[in-house]
Amino acid sequence: MSDDKRRILITEDNRVLGDVLRFNLERSGFEVTIAHDGAEAMDLIDDQAFDLLITDYQMPNVDGAELCHYIRQNRSLDGMFIIMCSAKGMELDREQLRKQWDIAKLVLKPFSVREIVAAVNDLLAASEDTRAVYS
Repeated sequence: MSDDKRRILITEDNRVLGDVLRFNLERSGFEVTIAHDGAEAMDLIDDQAFDLLITDYQMPNVDGAELCHYIRQNRSLDGMFIIMCSAKGMELDREQLRKQWDIAKLVLKPFSVREIVAAVNDLLAASEDTRAVYS
C-alpha cells in the first residue's frame, strides 16, 4: 500500500460535520467516503475496502453501535480501525463501548477536527509500522 491512499469511511448524519471532516482528512492525504447513516455505511463496506471508520454514535436508521456490531461480526473486517464520535458523553459507558466493539478511540462532541486527524494519522501510521515488520 505504499503509493495507495489509505481509505476512510465517515458515517455522520450531520452533513456539515461530515464535509468538514472529509475536507481536513483529504488535505492530509486520505481518500474519504461519506455515508449519512449506518445502513448506507454497511452497503459501502460490503462493496469497498476501508482502513478506518469514523462513525457517529446516534444516527437514524442504523446507529453507530449497530454499525460497529456489524463490522466486528465480519471476520474480513478485523483490521478496520474505528473512531466513534458522540454527543452523549455523560450517558455512555465509554470503556464498555471501547471493549465491546474494539473501538480505537471514542471522541466526545464538540471535538477538534485536528484531534480526529491526529488520531487517524496515529492509528494508520502504527498499522503501517506493524505491516512493515511482518512483511
